[in-house]
Amino acid sequence: MKKYYLLIFSISLIILAGCTTKPTETKGTFIGGTNGVSIEFVNLAPPSQFNQNDTVTVKVLLKNKGETKVATGNAKVRIFGINTDNFGLTPNYRTNLGPLEGQGEFTKEGGAQEINLGSIKYKLQIINSETFTLRSRLCYPYQTKAITDVCVKSALSQESGEQVCTLDGEKIQAGDISGAPVQINSIKEQTRSSDQVRFDIEIENKGKGDVFNIDNTCESLDDDVTRLDAKNKIRVKIISPIDVKCSFRSGEPSTEGFITLDDKTKKETLSCWKNVEETIVDKLSITLSYLYRDQASKNIEIFQNRR
Repeated sequence: MKKYYLLIFSISLIILAGCTTKPTETKGTFIGGTNGVSIEFVNLAPPSQFNQNDTVTVKVLLKNKGETKVATGNAKVRIFGINTDNFGLTPNYRTNLGPLEGQGEFTKEGGAQEINLGSIKYKLQIINSETFTLRSRLCYPYQTKAITDVCVKSALSQESGEQVCTLDGEKIQAGDISGAPVQINSIKEQTRSSDQVRFDIEIENKGKGDVFNIDNTCESLDDDVTRLDAKNKIRVKIISPIDVKCSFRSGEPSTEGFITLDDKTKKETLSCWKNVEETIVDKLSITLSYLYRDQASKNIEIFQNRR
């Protein structure tokens, strides 16, 4: 009888341990997400309504919700879409006075900073009241990074039944892509000739803003011709394996070059390949570099001065 109760007690402990033990959680390299630096007008700067003789401060708040640090002076903001002289404002860019840290282990919310764009002092005559739309434009350099496991395997080893890894299926897993507005949606593999493996990498602008060639400046993008030429261009660099080559439009296959996203779908698929000597599991590491532009707007109503 004692042995019976001892057995029941032991089984109960095992069941209890199974119920209370949490499964081990695996974490990827990155937090992930589709955000970069956001912009919004600071509350009451300006207020929605004010008198013409009021001097009203204009400020915007920047929040870095992605995983790339934006260095001091690299986030640039300016007022656009109105005659700034009429409002006593300047069309020149103002910059962040300190670094905007990205999201990370020690900065889970990311960095935030206010930028003062000056004060409104409307100069033209107003009868009763008039409503305007105040717009601010944000421009900043950013990066997207990817580190994912891939199977380096040739057609010969595939046919021989090599079991080290498989080419099948999606290679991107949770935590493989850094938080940024431009994302790598998919990495898929297939054999290319008898001794090569091919990687098809789908890239998409998932943010609400526009992406531009990193070789430009924020100021140069204000020119219509330059902006059109630079739009949707992203620099892609394969960090590892070092001998991966990609078919860029610019010429010879290389580990680094530019792609151009489709203007409608905001996507492009880049094909890369690597020579294979033996079947191994390796890390495919990619960095995307670009300028990103976003904007914020606020309606304001200015009332005529009353004496």
